[in-house]
Amino acid sequence: MALTGMIIPGAALAEYPTRAFLAKETPEALREAFGSADIGATDKIEIEAPDIASDANMVPVRIRSGFVNTESISLVVAGNESPFTAVFKLYESQNFVATRIRMSESSDLLVVVKADGMLHTSTRPIRVGRNRCEG
Repeated sequence: MALTGMIIPGAALAEYPTRAFLAKETPEALREAFGSADIGATDKIEIEAPDIASDANMVPVRIRSGFVNTESISLVVAGNESPFTAVFKLYESQNFVATRIRMSESSDLLVVVKADGMLHTSTRPIRVGRNRCEG
């Protein structure tokens, strides 16, 4: 009996950065996800987010990479208990992500873009209004 189209869990999860999601500090999360916390800043990453988030449980963010061969976009919220928030693997000509994130408090949103095997980062401060995330 031939099996086609099966996903082998170990292979599918091989690149999932579990330790980065469990990290409690931003430098630790970056080291676990990317092997280094020292990532060069760039102005080729466009971050759209509110200056003040009215609902910290649903902060809308839109990220656009200015790099041609964008492989992934990762989001790190420095003020969260577990700062590594999301990683999006992109394919072919994709260079855009839109999502909503939770924020425990006012802090920086750090975006890490992997393109052509190189890491690039950009940061945007976001203030949280009264309805901040509790837990």
